[in-house]
Amino acid sequence: MKTALLFDVDDTLIDTRSAMVTAGQAAVAELWPQVGPEVRRAAAVHFQGDPGGFFGRFTTGEITYPQMRRARVAELLDSFALAAIDEVNRRFEQAYGPAFFANVRLFDDVLPLVEAARTAGIPMGLLTNSSSHSTQHKLELTGLAGVFAVVATRDTLGFGKPDARAFHHACRLLGSAPPQTLYIGDHITIDALAAKEAGLGGVWLQRDPADSQTAARARARGIGVITSLSQVPALLADHQAGCVQ
Repeated sequence: MKTALLFDVDDTLIDTRSAMVTAGQAAVAELWPQVGPEVRRAAAVHFQGDPGGFFGRFTTGEITYPQMRRARVAELLDSFALAAIDEVNRRFEQAYGPAFFANVRLFDDVLPLVEAARTAGIPMGLLTNSSSHSTQHKLELTGLAGVFAVVATRDTLGFGKPDARAFHHACRLLGSAPPQTLYIGDHITIDALAAKEAGLGGVWLQRDPADSQTAARARARGIGVITSLSQVPALLADHQAGCVQ
């Protein structure tokens, strides 16, 4: 049976982190113009990093998407002692959203892999913890709308990765058995390890290869480790030969 491919979206196919930091700076500058550029960037990086773990709570279904966003804004104000303002959540989103989507970009290695997989007739799908609306907008902006046979999002089931049921659901939609499916994502725990534990071939896309110790431990656990999507065709060949579990 031909190997199928499932991808994470954010920071795997799309440089979401950079877009979020840019959008965060724009929102902070709009709402708190007295704040200097260094603080604006630090606040934006903080918002993107989500040290309060609110996105994880959204992923498990503990809180809703609006609750998650409000909590992140509140935590940002508290951490940087930003002045309280009227309708802060609405105004933050109004400034943040357009700046984010204006800066959504694909990584350079995405389109060559997509074209190669399509030519080879390899089934491809997406599994992301983001919302269906946001994901569809990102795909439209980057020219990927309609490319993937399956787009499974956090709101499909009410929970997301690392829950094994999310991976199994995406495989069912794609029509592929988990052992014949490679899942590729940028997060070692909720992408690669979770996919492996769910019975898929887990692949960690380590775009910043500085952490060699974690990469070695991942390989020891049967996780494929790549630094570019250009390495996926070779990984597919290994998987079909039984070299990648």
